Amino acid sequence: MSELDKPEIFQSVLETLQTGVYLVDRNRCIRFWNEGAERITGYFRQDVVGRFLRDHLLTTPDQINSVGADPEDPINVVFRDGKSSVSDVSILHKDGFRVPVVLRTIPVRNSHGAVVGAAESFDKNQSASDWTRRQAGLADFGCLDDVTGVPTRKFMETQLRENLATFAEHNIPFGILAIQVDGMDEYRCRRGPGVVPTILRVVAQTVENCLRPTDLVGRWSEHLFLAVLIECKESELARVGERVRKIVGQSEIEWWGDTFSVTCAFGGAGSRVGESLEQLMERAQQSLQESIVRGGNCVTTRA
Repeated sequence: MSELDKPEIFQSVLETLQTGVYLVDRNRCIRFWNEGAERITGYFRQDVVGRFLRDHLLTTPDQINSVGADPEDPINVVFRDGKSSVSDVSILHKDGFRVPVVLRTIPVRNSHGAVVGAAESFDKNQSASDWTRRQAGLADFGCLDDVTGVPTRKFMETQLRENLATFAEHNIPFGILAIQVDGMDEYRCRRGPGVVPTILRVVAQTVENCLRPTDLVGRWSEHLFLAVLIECKESELARVGERVRKIVGQSEIEWWGDTFSVTCAFGGAGSRVGESLEQLMERAQQSLQESIVRGGNCVTTRA
């Protein structure tokens, strides 16, 4: 037998792959968790091996009820039909923010061909990977906010002025989304001021992971984020905002043994010919204010 034919060689390769890989048995108990899964999710193998997917791993409370019940859930399809699948999903990082991944699910069979488990492999989607590389460069130049890890207002203002100039010269549209966490003052009063940076970081990282490599989100003020969406028409702003709003609502904040989620109000505005940065921001702020008046956790846009 060749050295390469030994089972421990294959396990060693699986354990060190940067692609996330984990195995579950038919009870959905996690039996294997590799280094790639640790890197992408923040969970170490000792945190998860021996636990069940229903134990709030990689999911949010509203998703737990569907785990094992949704007939189209990839693992259900494996156990029912023995079929593999590929899907784009967002998983819950240990720190509470969402990470978009490409998820591949395949059956694990015994020597008789019976499905005895399922294996899932996952990688960050291209948008998230590209942003990670870009973020490293911005950090070197001091352009990232210390609390949230996203670009500072100064950097965002520079980018917006460049976008306005490009729009004026080449008519390439863009849109902005002003994003504010709902009820931040209440969280501060009920849980203490220390919770605020944690909430802001989870929201910032989740929004950041939702965007394309060409888009950008930064911290505009104390509780306000601004997302810049390149080549995004007014008609598309609400759709993008709604998608981000839903994913933010699926994130989690852990604070002193308690786990809770937050929502955000969104206000959008599309680029206009001859408009200044101040005028564009004023329209976005007006839209945001409308969302706040409506109770938050919604998206309002205006041309």
